[in-house]
Amino acid sequence: MNQRELDVLSVLGKSGHPMSLADILEARPDLIKSTVAAVLAKLLKEGMIEVAGIGYSGRSICRTFRPTEAAKEAALKYLTESYDNICSIVPKSDLIASILKLNQDPEARRMEIEQLKIALKEWEKNNF
Repeated sequence: MNQRELDVLSVLGKSGHPMSLADILEARPDLIKSTVAAVLAKLLKEGMIEVAGIGYSGRSICRTFRPTEAAKEAALKYLTESYDNICSIVPKSDLIASILKLNQDPEARRMEIEQLKIALKEWEKNNF
């Protein structure tokens, strides 16, 4: 998975609803139309996105897309591989602290920590 594929999947994932090519470009004006079109075609072929429906972009008919479970699995694989590489440079505790700092809302950050605690307890229960 390359950076542009991650960019497009990220936009689709964050939106919470199906998006057209035009919607993606509106959300990320730094992306180039032809590149996004090529990435969408590749992601569709690989089964990482699916056509969610047909809509309109201005007066033109267009397809809307959403990520599939395969996209989640590919993103987790990419994250795991990247995590292994990063942990050889950065201590895991620093990495987790940096990830938690991404969320500026204190209440949401607290909820993320609680979710991590639950996940760790579940993992310990099933693996020890």
